[in-house]
Amino acid sequence: MRVGELCHVCPTVLGGHSFSWLKSLLLVTAVLASTTTATKTPPGYPPSPKIKGCLPKQPGSIDIFCPGDEGYGCYKIPTLLQTRNGTLLGMIEARKFSCDDKGYVDLRVRRSHDNGTTWGPSLLVHGNSTDNGTWTTVGDAMMVQDPTTGIIFLLHTRNNTLLYLSRSNNEGVTWSAPRDVTATLKYGGMEGWIGSGHAGAIVLSSGPHLGRLIMPMYSIAPYSIYSDDHGNTWHMGAAVSLPLKIMGGENQIAETGFFTKDGTPILLISIRNSPKVPVIISGKGYRLQALSHDGGITWSISTENRQLFEPISGCEGSLVYHPGVRKLFFSHPDPPLELFRTNLRVWSSSNMGSTWEHHAIVWKQAAGYSALTPIGKDQLGVLYDRNNHTMVVFEAQSVTFTVISAD
Repeated sequence: MRVGELCHVCPTVLGGHSFSWLKSLLLVTAVLASTTTATKTPPGYPPSPKIKGCLPKQPGSIDIFCPGDEGYGCYKIPTLLQTRNGTLLGMIEARKFSCDDKGYVDLRVRRSHDNGTTWGPSLLVHGNSTDNGTWTTVGDAMMVQDPTTGIIFLLHTRNNTLLYLSRSNNEGVTWSAPRDVTATLKYGGMEGWIGSGHAGAIVLSSGPHLGRLIMPMYSIAPYSIYSDDHGNTWHMGAAVSLPLKIMGGENQIAETGFFTKDGTPILLISIRNSPKVPVIISGKGYRLQALSHDGGITWSISTENRQLFEPISGCEGSLVYHPGVRKLFFSHPDPPLELFRTNLRVWSSSNMGSTWEHHAIVWKQAAGYSALTPIGKDQLGVLYDRNNHTMVVFEAQSVTFTVISAD
């Protein structure tokens, strides 16, 4: 779930790309002024997309979750994992009655055995709501597989206050009953917000902590949790230090292809920033980054990377290292004038994220969250939210999978 999504009291649709960006910028200014005294988001807003079904098919892509599927009005927040046997797991928040971050929200998964060309049926992973009873927001899924045992661990939140952990012994077909791990793994105490990094969990590939499982989290600050015993026990690392007056949000962790003297992979963490006004006006609102030299337990002081802009209110971005091409990859909206969530771009870096260069455009129109995974020696799988018109508050008409070259 997302802290501080832009303007839940605004119109949902901006009116497409026919608006000039100057008019859009003026509209943003008015929106921001109108929300300074706004009250709590009303339940059920924004509504589910009026049109059910998927967007028109795109060559080389497949829509795996669309409004109306399985009786859910809205799908958002993709998570992607490729198992050691090559199975792709595409997990999603299935929001039944609206696109609201709060409400009747379940976790569902689809599986592919052919690198995303075809997908099996949608399976319920976890849910705790009934149509006429109490609703529970079950979301913020994050998966990691232990390479030795093959067990997949799934961390999720409930109502963004509690943390639950479950496991699968059969490549995501079925899952154990989740157990509450809030007391031991929520940084900053039991009260307040908790969220995960979605698709950003990793396994250390070398060094004295070879096989360490790491999951990125955020509460009052970004931090990680880790296990050195194949997921039997989990521990909290230290929080990432943030610049003054910046509240870091969703974050993802990846190896960089560089190592310390003892062989420990140097890790990069990429953290969501959430500017209230466009970067071109304030000069602030870039993506935050930090490095770890001890396997994700502690982090350097984070800094803004001025090549990676955030749209208004920020957005999740996916970060992976592809060992086949020895590069980092980062996917994130890159809209004109850094306004609304459009133009899903992938960047690459060969120097631990110090500098980034354009790699590919996945989708030029409205796009939100994304999840990357390396496929084979030189490909990337991308699971992402998309729509075909610009919106002040982004909602997905399709959750789509595609494969792009990593070369």
